[in-house]
Amino acid sequence: MHFIFRRLNIYRPINILAHSSSILAYVYLLNILLSNPATAAPILPVPGQPAPTYSLNDCLQLALERNPDILKAQKEIERTQGLVITAKSTLYPQLSTNGRIEERNDDLLAQGNDPSIQRFRDFWVVQIIATQSLYSGGINRQQIAIANLQHQSSMLQFQATIDQALRAVKYAVYAIVVNEAQIVAQQQSIDLLVKQEAQQKALFDAGRTTRFNVLRIQVNIGNQESILYQTQDDLTASEIALAQLLNVPWPRNQSPFSPPFTVQENLDCPLVGNIKVDDLITLAMNRRPELQVLDRQIDMAERQIQIDKAALVPKVDAYVSDQALRDQNDSSFDQSVNQYAVGLLGTWNIFDGFASKGQTVSDTAVLGTAHISKDQKSLQIQSEVRDAYARLLTAQQTVQSQVANVKTAEESVKLAQLSSDTGYATLLDVLQATLDLTDARTQEIKTKQLYLDALADLEHAISLKFVDWPKDGVTSYTPSTAPTLPPPLATPSGAVH
Repeated sequence: MHFIFRRLNIYRPINILAHSSSILAYVYLLNILLSNPATAAPILPVPGQPAPTYSLNDCLQLALERNPDILKAQKEIERTQGLVITAKSTLYPQLSTNGRIEERNDDLLAQGNDPSIQRFRDFWVVQIIATQSLYSGGINRQQIAIANLQHQSSMLQFQATIDQALRAVKYAVYAIVVNEAQIVAQQQSIDLLVKQEAQQKALFDAGRTTRFNVLRIQVNIGNQESILYQTQDDLTASEIALAQLLNVPWPRNQSPFSPPFTVQENLDCPLVGNIKVDDLITLAMNRRPELQVLDRQIDMAERQIQIDKAALVPKVDAYVSDQALRDQNDSSFDQSVNQYAVGLLGTWNIFDGFASKGQTVSDTAVLGTAHISKDQKSLQIQSEVRDAYARLLTAQQTVQSQVANVKTAEESVKLAQLSSDTGYATLLDVLQATLDLTDARTQEIKTKQLYLDALADLEHAISLKFVDWPKDGVTSYTPSTAPTLPPPLATPSGAVH
């Protein structure tokens, strides 16, 4: 079947025969993990050793290897592969054997050698039976098709689970990096305030200022330290959340402020080109695995209705049996006779109390619900694309303005300090400029987080990595990696109707 292999930096289709779903799942993950051979595989934390440092790609690779949701999705693929094997069992003869041995009442034997009495003597029989379904009104064929559709759905859901898990990891990594950057910015502001405090104390000792100015700076330092402590708590919470996503154990005897790993990543915000939102929506509608899962659920519901209608159709099985049993005409217990039989067995539920009709009505409602769910999901995906794209463009403009704003705030602080030294500005002016710089730096960092979160949302919404987006000026874009639905399921060779 046609299945999409997602890499960290590219997406590409690979045609592979899904003889083993577990092999397919592991090859799928291996293809992602080996997408960047220049990067060494991340190592897990070792107690007593220095904490390893992870980049964003390291965290994504660890998530692919260890995230519980991804691992459960792999097991679901294996489970549905078992359903396919079970459904295809109707293609093969069913072979069974049974036997019986009896010790009977000896009092009857004392009444003479009358054959009608002697047949009650101790008895044994061994039987082997082979049956083959010849005609089931299409039930067997539809059950095999449904099992295959379930298996395909599990693989598509596996891809959706990977997308969701990787997006959650990106959120967590960005939160850690942003909190760390905010801590640096707040610490820089505190250091600057501490220097001003020292200057004001020196002026106070020289009798050139009042104690009010010293106390005002100390109050601002306390306020900034309070914000710093809250940000440190936010950082700890983000590190705990990422450890859960990566399924990396946190030693019980280790402080929550000493994570088993550190994260290092740049807050780079790549510029988004001039892309039409309808092109992105088209990509999302073609690529999102959730829609393809719903397509298969609709197909399964339609086939289940056919099974319901076939409940009142005659069914024909062929059978052959051979049995060995004790010869009742011989007094020896180990003497036997052989008997065999070959024939056809037909069953027909002429009237089932409207059970099949009720099941048909129920499954028809399920089919209607599946159609509604697909329409709902389609609208939801389109809304996700529009929302993420709008937030991305807004954040892009804000990031550019905030970068310039930080430079302006830094220059303002320098001028305020010089003006204060020459007597042209008051302490209040210096404090306000310092707080403005802190706010500008914080807003720049938060805006970058909003940008990167929106970028992750848009990547998830169209199921395509940023580097593979359509280029500027392209109004109609169909990537070579765009997934196509698997072809209609053909009736397997030797399938039973």
